[in-house]
Amino acid sequence: MNPKLDSAQLGVAVRISRIDWDQMSHDEGRRLREFGLMEGIEVTPLHRGSLFSRDPLALAIGRMQVIIRARQAAMIEVASTAP
Repeated sequence: MNPKLDSAQLGVAVRISRIDWDQMSHDEGRRLREFGLMEGIEVTPLHRGSLFSRDPLALAIGRMQVIIRARQAAMIEVASTAP
């Protein structure tokens, strides 16, 4: 099993290998798809909420920056982009 996006190192690009769509509500899944979060794309975790919370998580997807909840990031498996 691959690591999850919620524990990925900040500033290091990762590739989404699997998203557990069944764990999300229809609206959550639709929102993430609208952001372009799909298997195979590269994302870079930028920063987490605050000193006391890991929620939310800011991501760079191409030239766009989006915010997702840590709970949603925990449903996304990632892999290294290194060859």
